[in-house]
Formats: sequence, structure tokens, C-alpha cells
Amino acid sequence: MTNPPDLPRPTRLRHSLRVLRGLCIIACVPLLLLVGCQSKLIYFPRPYGTATTAEWQQTTHGRALDFHTSQGRQRAFLQGNLTSPRNLWIFCGGNGTFALDWSEWLTAHAPRQDAWLLVDFPGYGDCEGAPTPGRIRDSMDQVMPRAFQEIGWPAHPDARRLRFFGHSLGCAAALIGATEFKIQRGVLIAPFTSTMDMAHHITGLPLGFLVWHRFDNSARLAEMAARGPAEVIIFHGTTDEVIPVAMSRTLASQQQNLVHLREIPHGRHNDIQENHPEAIAAALKEIGEK
Repeated sequence: MTNPPDLPRPTRLRHSLRVLRGLCIIACVPLLLLVGCQSKLIYFPRPYGTATTAEWQQTTHGRALDFHTSQGRQRAFLQGNLTSPRNLWIFCGGNGTFALDWSEWLTAHAPRQDAWLLVDFPGYGDCEGAPTPGRIRDSMDQVMPRAFQEIGWPAHPDARRLRFFGHSLGCAAALIGATEFKIQRGVLIAPFTSTMDMAHHITGLPLGFLVWHRFDNSARLAEMAARGPAEVIIFHGTTDEVIPVAMSRTLASQQQNLVHLREIPHGRHNDIQENHPEAIAAALKEIGEK
């Protein structure tokens, strides 16, 4: 930086300090946004309409499961074969969706011989509180035993009859459930490697150390591989505008014996289940029969 030659030295110093302060403020804006607004950048909670649950129960004959955590009253949803299910699946949707947004899709495309537990994050749908990775884990720990009881299973069922299915941020939530209950098989749509990597992707800066909502799918899949035989089918669109397909490629390369990546040409973040339902249904069937 060149200072004007006709300014006295104290004035030049003050001018330099103002410029430096301005540059620091500009540089700190991404840091302040990441640290102070993480919840608003990651989660988009909203409540269900007043008749949503009643309409769902009438349509599916499913059962709402009410339970409590540190966040207050929570509600998940159980549908499918509830009398003698072959498997029980955990399902979690993405950050801008409800669990029940997928109910109709599951009814149309998921294996009919299985039961499906649709889990909302705290603060979403009929759930009180606010989400964090730890609070989502608490919800899983509380609701899964409720689901076992509801379908007539023992308190500690054979983990080989458990499965998981998730989309986007719901992949991370489903993998938390997989860790808690030692689930070794599932299907994921558009997962990220970790929220720390997503911070780098969004800002272009190595700011992962500032992320305190730490979802780490790479670590969860590594834990799964360490537990024993496992299989996860991942779908990811090659033109995903939210989570780059490169992240699923990384997950597949990290766990070559566990992850089977199926890329969808020209697929975007929220359209794979609508445009390629047969492919996902076939994957659910394949994983369900293992």
C-alpha cells in the first residue's frame, strides 16, 4: 500500500490502521456468519399443519409415537407392516423437509413387508426444542425402543433386522441411529462427508474447526466397517447444487468394501426420488433382503 506523500506521519498511521481494520472486518464476516448463524444455515424447522398427523393416520393407518427428551415432547411416525415386519427401517429427511413429506413416497415404493419409523429432528413437525447432533442422538435413543415395543419386538432386537434410509442431512441423522443401534445396512441419498467439509465447500476457506454442529458421515461409516460386514448404497446426482457428488465419491473411496455409489446423471439435490423412484425402490428391496 502506498501512502500519500503529503500526509503527516501520524495521519498516515491512522489511515493505515483504518484500512487494516476494514480489511479485518471484511475477512471476519464469513467467520462471524459461520460461528453465529450455524443453526440457521443448517436447519430450517417449521411445524406441521393442524390436520397433518390426523390425515397421515387416516391414509396410512400408521401410529404416532410420542416420547420425551431434554428438548421436551417429541413425535415420530410408524407406518408399513406393523403386525409382523421383516425389518424396521429408520428414515430421516433433509434439513428443509418433514419426515411425513416422504410418507406417500414410502407407501408407494418401499418394501411392503417392512415397518418404517419416520423421525423428525427436534424443532421440526410436532417436536419441541431445537436440533443439534447430540439432541438428534437423544431422540434416536428414546424413540427406537418405543418402536420396538409398538411392533411387538424385544427391547434389544437382532440388529440384523434393522435398516436405515436418509436424504441429505437426514443421512447424517440416520447414521447416528445406525451407530447407536449397530445397524449395518442402509440406503442414502446425497450425503456429505462432514459438516466441517461442507463449511469449506461453502466458504472456500478451511473453517471446519469453527463448526460446532459436527455431523461426520465419514467417521460413522468407518465405525460401521469396524463393526463387521456391512453394505450401504448411496445415490447422488452428478449436478447436485447443494452437496457436491465428489463427497459421495470420497465416502465410496474411503469404504470401498462397504459403500456402493450409484451416480445419477444430471440428478439434482431434491429430485432423485421423484425422477428415479424405481432405482431407489430396487435398492431398498436389495438392502432389505440381505
